[in-house]
Amino acid sequence: MKRKRVTLEQVARAAGVSRATVSLVVRKSPLVAEATREKVECVMADMDYVRDLGAARMRSNLSRTVGVIVPNLVNSFFTEFLAGVETVMGEEDRVVLLANSQDDSARQDTILQRFRGHGVDGVILCPAAGTAEDLPRRMREWELPLVQSLREISAGSSDYAGADYIEGTRLAVRHLVDQGHRRIAFLSDKTATSARSERLAGFNAALIETHAENAGTVETELTWCGAMQTARDVLALPAAPTAILCFNDILAAGLMSGLRQNGVEPGVDLAVMGLDDLPLAQLTHPALSSIAMMPDQIGMAAARQLARRLAQPDAEISRTIITPRIVIRSSTGC
Repeated sequence: MKRKRVTLEQVARAAGVSRATVSLVVRKSPLVAEATREKVECVMADMDYVRDLGAARMRSNLSRTVGVIVPNLVNSFFTEFLAGVETVMGEEDRVVLLANSQDDSARQDTILQRFRGHGVDGVILCPAAGTAEDLPRRMREWELPLVQSLREISAGSSDYAGADYIEGTRLAVRHLVDQGHRRIAFLSDKTATSARSERLAGFNAALIETHAENAGTVETELTWCGAMQTARDVLALPAAPTAILCFNDILAAGLMSGLRQNGVEPGVDLAVMGLDDLPLAQLTHPALSSIAMMPDQIGMAAARQLARRLAQPDAEISRTIITPRIVIRSSTGC
């Protein structure tokens, strides 16, 4: 037989407080005294009280859910990003529905329609490659609040949270130049996204600022294996680079494996630098110098922006850019 749900009234009677007080505790209101809050929360735990979100949704016309769409769940950058989102949304008493677009814009459109069907209150989106420029406009017409993150289409068309990729690549190039490298190459992802464009812009700007030589750009699939297979292409560059900056840590790790297969020792014969500073960077051989982009902080910023947008639908569009920092290890000869 199905067990009946514990009600607010039952909790209130057991705790010796009013129903309104229990409701305030459930909604994490600051109006409740700390001692009363602890007492009510203890009673709720003992009685196994679970908030009836369906009833709350009917009263507020909100689902208390938000959708998050990322292009790749294999890359731990996005799992750290998600952890940041969930931290803030948990504080907001919201449930996160996660989806992986697999960097496919058609799949992304299907997911958005499913999110609409589930009645999510808003969406945090890392746009898939090839996303239509008018998507933010269409989502406004759907009355579905949008925060773009990590990648962006139609700049300024929605709230945005991301990393300063341009400054990140500048930090990396300056470090390599400080280590004595003058011929620096770039191992890039093939996918046409704002993140790729900004990284390349930062790379080129830093070369001009430091008077270093652009030793060439090699493109590959955004996978460890793809990067490993491009090692020969890197070594065959006419300018003979002494250092290479990689689009992210995954490409850097794959490249270092490929270099060793070709008799070149990373960090000794050729300096290798990553971007993102994933946990992977500490596990490679040699340990990977990288630029920390703080994906968890970006996720928290994106979630705060969406919470703000839901509370203030007519607020001005905002941008939050997280400043990167350099983490130096032995792959750059240090």
